[in-house]
Amino acid sequence: MAPPLLGLVVEGPADGRTVPGLVDRVLEDAVPVVAGKLGQIRAYCGINPGALFLAWSAVHEEARSRVPPRHGHFGGKPAIEDARTAELALRCFQALEPQPAAVLMVRDSDRKPKERRRGLEQAREESDWPFQVLLGVAHPMRECWVLAGFVPETRPEVAALDALRKELGFDPTARSHELDASSKTAKRSPKRVLERLTGGEVDREARCWTEPDLDHLRQRGRDNGLAAFLSEVEERLAPALSSSFAAESTALDLGCPPVKEDDTGSSAPER
Repeated sequence: MAPPLLGLVVEGPADGRTVPGLVDRVLEDAVPVVAGKLGQIRAYCGINPGALFLAWSAVHEEARSRVPPRHGHFGGKPAIEDARTAELALRCFQALEPQPAAVLMVRDSDRKPKERRRGLEQAREESDWPFQVLLGVAHPMRECWVLAGFVPETRPEVAALDALRKELGFDPTARSHELDASSKTAKRSPKRVLERLTGGEVDREARCWTEPDLDHLRQRGRDNGLAAFLSEVEERLAPALSSSFAAESTALDLGCPPVKEDDTGSSAPER
C-alpha cells in the first residue's frame, strides 16, 4: 500500500530539503514507533508526477490549467499577503487523485512575518479542505531555520562564529531573526552568514536540522518561525499519521489484506 502523500509548497529546492527533514524529525520524536519506517507513513509530493514540491513562484501558472479562477474576499475580508496564491495551491492539491493526507505550505517572510502568516491562515480557513493544512513562515527566510540548528563542530567553525558575533554585534545562531534578507551580500544577510559558517556544503547544512535536539531548535527558533512550524507538525500531522500507521500495522498483524473501495463506494478487502 502506498504511503500517505504530503503535499509541499515551498520557495525552491533548498526548502524542499530542509522542510521534509524537519518534519521527519518531529514525526520520529512524536511517534517513536515509526523510527526507521518513515517511508511507510509519508511521501512528499508536488502536483506534477514525480515532483517533490510545488514552488510558490509556479502556483499561478500551474493553477491556470487545473482550477477555475477565484474572485472575492476571504471570510468577508480583503485578501492579505499571499492568501490568493496559497488558496490556489490548496485547490491544485484538492484536484489531485489521489489527494494528499496533508499539505504543508512554508514561505519566507521577507520581513513581513505577521502579514504572510495571516495570509496563509486566510487560505487555510477559507474552505473545509479534505486534508490537513500546515503553515510555516521562515523569518526572514529559510536560512534562519538552518542557522538555529548550527552548532560549531571544529576549531575553524568556532572561529568563524566568534568572528561573526563580533562583526554583527550578536550571535546569529541564537538571534537569526535579526538578520536582514534584503541583499545576499549585505552584512546581515542570512545567506551570507550561513555560507560563512557552513562553507556552502549541503551536507553540513543538513546536519543543522538533523543532529541538534528538537528542544534546541525550538528554543533558537522562537522568533524566526521555526518553533511555531514544529508545533504545527506535532499537533496537526503527527496524530493523523500515527493513527494511519497504527491501523495499517494492525491489519498486517492480523493478516488482513489492504482495504479499498469498490465501484459502489463501499469498502472491501483488496484481492
